[in-house]
Amino acid sequence: MGGELHWIENPPKLRQKNWRGGEAFAAEAGERQARAEEIRTAIPHIVYVIQMFEPDWNPEQEKLIRPLRRGANRPPHGWADAAFDVLREDGEWLTVREMLDRIVERHDLSVDDGPAYVLAYGAINAALQRAQRGLVNDGAKPPRWALKSRQSGNEPSSAAGEDDC
Repeated sequence: MGGELHWIENPPKLRQKNWRGGEAFAAEAGERQARAEEIRTAIPHIVYVIQMFEPDWNPEQEKLIRPLRRGANRPPHGWADAAFDVLREDGEWLTVREMLDRIVERHDLSVDDGPAYVLAYGAINAALQRAQRGLVNDGAKPPRWALKSRQSGNEPSSAAGEDDC
């Protein structure tokens, strides 16, 4: 809560200027101030409860936790989680582009401009490369991905990231 309050009181500089989404950010000023007041009211109660169990605890010495920054043009839990949801639910072999298309459709997003598309594509691709344990790809160019547990027996596959030596 302290991190959220700090963010409300000191918004990112990009939001303060006329950047993309700046008008919407300015329009939500009243909501942010109401939330800040809720937090200011709740913090003493939270401190009291914590100090009941940890009498020496000092809130001034705690590091603030920043709230997750979720833009208006992202899935609710991020690109990686959305990609894994698509793989889990569809059970098909999919390229990153196909996953991105399904995520955009499912969450009613817009990644038509180049930078937004590149960012989303890169986030999904990086997540798939990192999470090799439960995934397989078919070795094609571009690779198609599937969950190991849903892998169909008639498709050629190799473990993600392994060399076929």
